[in-house]
Amino acid sequence: MKHTSQVTEQDIERIVRRDHSPEDVDEILHLIELVEVREKERVVLACLKNADGNMTRLKDELESASGYWREIISKAEYPLTSKRWNKLQTMPESEREKVSDKDRAQYQEWLNRKTGCITRKMHLTKRLSGDFPNRC
Repeated sequence: MKHTSQVTEQDIERIVRRDHSPEDVDEILHLIELVEVREKERVVLACLKNADGNMTRLKDELESASGYWREIISKAEYPLTSKRWNKLQTMPESEREKVSDKDRAQYQEWLNRKTGCITRKMHLTKRLSGDFPNRC
């Protein structure tokens, strides 16, 4: 069973600030303003998830959003379903529900995560240089 993500502009700004460096936030928010697509908040959040903190990938995702929004959402919200689409039709209902539940759980985990890519990268860099205790 498919789920539809209910997201807001506040979610977008929170994720941008969580996953990107402070120096990039204003530019990213400006790029997001330029996106014209149906279900804009949902598509933009999918772009952010697919980019995984990478500014170049994010720009590519946002530029593609108006023409490829279905693919962008599919990759972000339904990665297992997308990979197993052909097999899904022959799976028992209980197995299809498990795949859907896993998709939903991975998306919610990403959406609600407290630290983002930048924070995790900073911690890793500091830990590798010996400036940060190994607690992450």
